[in-house]
Parts: sequence; structure tokens; C-alpha cells
Amino acid sequence: MERYCLIANRTSGSGSAGAYIDRAKALLLERGIRFEIRETQYPGHATELSKAAVEEGFDVIVAVGGDGTLRETAMSLLHTDKVLGLLPCGTGNDYARPLGIPTELEPALDILLNGEDRTVDAGMANDQVFFNIAGFGFDVDVLDYTEEFKPKCKKGETAYRLGVLKAVFGLKLRKTTLTFPDGTMEKNVLLAAAGVGTHFGGGMNVLPESDMSDGLLDVCVAHDVTRLKLLSLLPKFIKGQHVGLPIITYRKATEVSVVCDPVSRIEVDGERMDGTPVTFRVLPGALKVRAPKKN
Repeated sequence: MERYCLIANRTSGSGSAGAYIDRAKALLLERGIRFEIRETQYPGHATELSKAAVEEGFDVIVAVGGDGTLRETAMSLLHTDKVLGLLPCGTGNDYARPLGIPTELEPALDILLNGEDRTVDAGMANDQVFFNIAGFGFDVDVLDYTEEFKPKCKKGETAYRLGVLKAVFGLKLRKTTLTFPDGTMEKNVLLAAAGVGTHFGGGMNVLPESDMSDGLLDVCVAHDVTRLKLLSLLPKFIKGQHVGLPIITYRKATEVSVVCDPVSRIEVDGERMDGTPVTFRVLPGALKVRAPKKN
């Protein structure tokens, strides 16, 4: 019988994860599953806990929280035979979307206990690992503004929407050179995103053609965008209907290097970090994830 170590973050989902975690524990006890729950206490703690779980021989290490908890937990599982499980209960839960893992506890738990293991890619942004999407530009501006609004908003989603609005009205384009293995392009860039997942920002389908196991990054560059065009573009981004528009360059590559003026911080799985110049590259088959069985 498999042993599960749940790395749980009660502060996820603006604090709503606590009840989710308690219910998950009760359901696992009812089913007679071999498991332990270890709760995070500070930033970076999930990585320490998952590393210890690997060393102790747990078969499946489960991130119970949002995308930040997932990223920290997955760090210790790169290039190992251990399996990452997901019980998503954060604000965005973007990594779970392309895998088909729901936020409702019982169906997510069923996938954790009865699903199949899938080998997926990860990526690097300079020296930082990412598991979903990294990028720069508009999305980083949104995150900066979201932090401004968080103290005034009860819900993280509300703060994020206000951050989007402020970023729209404070529109910034950056003169950018992007170098792919087969050539270079120069654009006035609103945002550039590179990743192995599909969604970021709590449901924005920026990389709708991404395959998490194809050994390639999907790269989306929005460029030469006016404020008016941006207002019409955002709904298309949310639905993944922007590919093919004249202001969008979308392609697949093993890596892309970026230099822009003015410089920008980057976001890596939703975490803001030191930025451009930056090289995004794929790590093929770097991680094993428990996912729904394919029909």
C-alpha cells in the first residue's frame, strides 16, 4: 500500500484551506489510507518537508494548498522516482487545470488515490525552476498592483481583478529582443510567457496549446498593444482565444532568451523575482505527477 505525505498550507486560499485540510484528513482516515500530514509554518517550509518525505521513503508527496505550495513541494521531487500529488485549495490553482484535477476535495482525492502517474516537463528561468509558467511584463505589473490592493480586499480574487484594471490603465510596453534557437525577433512587448502549463493568474488561458509532456516550452508574446486593444484582448486571453491574432506571436521552443528595455522583474509560477535579461528553457520529463486516468 502506498504511503502518502501531505504537505499542507492552511494559509492558502486566503485562509480557506484549513477546513479543506481537516476534511481531507477525515476522509483519508475513513478509507484506511497510510498517510501523514505535515503543515507548513513559513515560506520555503514545504520544500524542507517534501525533501524529508523523500528521504523517509514516502511514495506520494502531496501538495495541499495553492500554486505556491505546489512549487515548493515539487522542488524536492525533480528527477526522482517520487510522485507529486495535488489537492488544490489555493486562490488560483492554475497548475491543476491542464492536468484535469478539480478543486472539489472528494473528486481530487479520488484522483490522488486511484489515478495514474504521468511524467511531465518543468522549466528554468535563469537559475529558478518553474513547474507551470514564467514570464515578464503585464503579468508582473498585475502582481505588483495586486499586492497593493490585498490589504484592502477580503478576497485575493478581488485584489487581483483590481490589479488587472490598474495595469490596463498604466499600460507599459517594453522594447524587447527574443532569441530562439532558430532566430531572433524584436517587438514592443506587453507580456511574454513561457511554460509547460496552460493557465496563469487564476484562470487566464495564456498557453492553450501547451502539452505538459512534449519536451517543449510554449511561448506567447503579446506585442504592439494599445490600451483599447488590450481591453478587447483580455477576455480572449481568459478563454484561450488569442492565438492567431496579429498582436500575438505564439510558438514552441526548447528555450528563449529575452532582453528588454526598460528591464522587468519576472514572475515564476506567480512568484516575483529578479528579472530580465532572462533565458527560459525546458526540463523534459523532470517530474512525475498523479493525474486522472486517460480514457
